[in-house]
Amino acid sequence: MLRKRQFPSNLSLKRVCELLRISRSTVYYKPKGESSENIMLMEYIEEIYNQDPTIGYRRMKICLERKINFKVNKKRVRRLMRKMGLSGIVPSPKTTETAKTDYKNLLKDLKVTCPNQVWCSDISYIKVKGGFAYGALIVDLYSRKILSLEISNTLDEQLCLEAARKAIAKYGVPHVIHTDRGKQFVGRKFTGLFRSMGTRISVGKRGFKDNLIVERVWRSYKWECVYLRDRMELKELKKVTEEWVTYYNEERPHQSLGYRTPDEVYYGERRVLAG
Repeated sequence: MLRKRQFPSNLSLKRVCELLRISRSTVYYKPKGESSENIMLMEYIEEIYNQDPTIGYRRMKICLERKINFKVNKKRVRRLMRKMGLSGIVPSPKTTETAKTDYKNLLKDLKVTCPNQVWCSDISYIKVKGGFAYGALIVDLYSRKILSLEISNTLDEQLCLEAARKAIAKYGVPHVIHTDRGKQFVGRKFTGLFRSMGTRISVGKRGFKDNLIVERVWRSYKWECVYLRDRMELKELKKVTEEWVTYYNEERPHQSLGYRTPDEVYYGERRVLAG
């Protein structure tokens, strides 16, 4: 809206609009908010999207109609998703080159009952100014605690090794380390580090469902830490990542943990086992 103090007091609003070549109706226009029905739809869209961030507006339309039991135009769904800044996650830059390995998936019939029984590791990309950064993540499967999250502008075995060494130095050694078939994980250096300490190597297939807990941590990290900010420089990304990991471990309650934090579960259960 135009402000009177921006123009000489002897100019009328009509004359100002003429000078700017705009209609007076534009000055008085107030954008309409969304209807209560659209607000309700947006709440359902957010709920569905949080469960599956790969979903696009066409599939969202189907899921939405199943929730609300009436038809919704796909153009309406697309408009609301755009307004909310939501879009289906498309395939990312390839971060994993699959390698052949004789290691098996040890988690299929394994019941995880305590911290440090199973660690899971994965890599992902993060958009930064001028390109991409890469992250190597190690998570305790039982407590969901982030044991290490290393960020680098290069993607190689060294990144994963650095994450592993920092986790081991601070939290000890797991009984099992589980990864996908990426060459960064099944290489001699990474597997040799854990095998030298008596850890068993578990390797699953590449994909979302095989390493579900780590994928959920990646999703939380990106939506709660990365996507809320403008694209960052690598140095800034490392700083906010460190802050978010502290928040995630110490303050963020998890529904799957009975609304406890990862630290409460990790350290609480370890004290019980030690006792």
